[in-house]
Amino acid sequence: MGSRMARLIVQKEEGHREVELPDHTTIGRHLDNVIQLPDRFVSNKHCEIFLDPNGSYVIRDLGSQNGTFVNNRRLQGDRILREGDRLTLGTTVCIFSLEKLRPREPEIQVDDSILMLTHTSSKIPEDRFVPEREIWDEKILRGDYEKLRMAHELQRDIGLEFDLDRIFERILERIFELFDCDRAVILMGTEDNEMKIRAFNTRTKTDRLILSSTIIKHVKRDRMGIISSDALVDERFAKAESVVIQNIRSSMAVPILYESQLLGIMMIDSAAAVKAYNEKDLLLLGNVANQAAQFIKIAEMARQIELEAVTRERFQRLLSPDLAELVVSGRLRVEKGGQSHTATVLFADIRGFTSMCEDMPPAEVLEMLNEHFELLVEAAFRYEGTVDKFVGDQIMVVWGAPIAHSDDPARAVRAALDMHRALKAYNSTLKLKGGPEIKIGVGINTGELVAGYIGSNQTMSYSVIGDEVNTASRLCSVAGGGDILISENTFSNVRYSFDVVELPPVKVKGKSKPVRVYRVLGERDTVSSRNTLIDTEP
Repeated sequence: MGSRMARLIVQKEEGHREVELPDHTTIGRHLDNVIQLPDRFVSNKHCEIFLDPNGSYVIRDLGSQNGTFVNNRRLQGDRILREGDRLTLGTTVCIFSLEKLRPREPEIQVDDSILMLTHTSSKIPEDRFVPEREIWDEKILRGDYEKLRMAHELQRDIGLEFDLDRIFERILERIFELFDCDRAVILMGTEDNEMKIRAFNTRTKTDRLILSSTIIKHVKRDRMGIISSDALVDERFAKAESVVIQNIRSSMAVPILYESQLLGIMMIDSAAAVKAYNEKDLLLLGNVANQAAQFIKIAEMARQIELEAVTRERFQRLLSPDLAELVVSGRLRVEKGGQSHTATVLFADIRGFTSMCEDMPPAEVLEMLNEHFELLVEAAFRYEGTVDKFVGDQIMVVWGAPIAHSDDPARAVRAALDMHRALKAYNSTLKLKGGPEIKIGVGINTGELVAGYIGSNQTMSYSVIGDEVNTASRLCSVAGGGDILISENTFSNVRYSFDVVELPPVKVKGKSKPVRVYRVLGERDTVSSRNTLIDTEP
């Protein structure tokens, strides 16, 4: 039936690496771990991933100081990992990936001579229960009972399973219990309208699985079930390799239909008996196929919901909630590559962060940074900024890409003012705890940038690049604690909205001449109130 391969995709700024997981994997900072993470916020023995007796991969925290997070929730006890789960260990993010290792795809023998004299075809009866007033024959009652029994047993076996491979495995197991067959195969339609083997089971191991293309074509074309019997006694099958080699005497095939859509085909065959299957068997296999169609569609919808949730969660970290919804709904496209934008870039980082952290435990530093960034991101999102990245204690936010507003420079400056106000209130809380005071320097610049999604198909991040980004970063580096420094380009866009004071020009890397710099004092007409001079370091 095939085995499973699990991988952990370790994401880093410089790219990502994929690690195949054995049955037991330890993860931590120490070199003797199976996966070693050089992250100072990761414990020596941080967590482990192991294969349980049921074939599921389970993650367990090993008493790490900063905890193990799965999809942003701190791990409490053991947890079964599922495809796409996001693991956060310290500042390192990993993605769990689980793939089914399928056996070598069997050959489908193309043999148009397989036109059996002794075959019957019929449409699968509608999958409905007959109203009580219409029941006049015990056979109808028994047929409805059989439908109910099959639906109940398959639902009990599959439950809330959304993994198609596991669903197919359980369906095939149930087929072997219901029918006297040597092989059972499920084929699924592809984008190019072909039928490919997706799952199969056999009573005896075989390196070669050959199917009748004629039967497949017949079911695909007419969407009808087929019973084929006594193939070996017909002279016309003397050269039919799929029949002779595998000693097939009886077979049955039904379409897997969801409403009017053909999803696939289900086939069984037997070498043991002539006329092994009858119309009742065809009805029963058709009911199994109908159930399979329901499970397939439910799994597809669940996967789509899961993907949308992951996409929404991913972009809500970068974009304001409104913009994130545009991406999820498809109204804002997510593509690799870049486009030119007039945009405003804001950099903010903590003054004296290194010395501040010297006497603090790593867990407290991480907690402080997370709380600090929450305040800054909230201020950025309030004015519909896009968070480009976090680097250490620094945050980079963009206005004007991917969505532009006529007042993007002013939005950036207002967000910076809100960041300072939020930190002032936060510092009061830190002071009560005996913690350090946090002050940030902010640099803002406006200009022509290239913006777009950069990365691989597995992981992309939205970013902007260009000389104007470097200018904003340089302004941030020279800003004192509490400062908001803006370039001349930004000033020209906000000069009537904010009070500023011009500072001596600053030499910026890559610029032949020093750039003019302005310190923001506050919004115009409110300078005398709460937005008066911002606290600055001497």
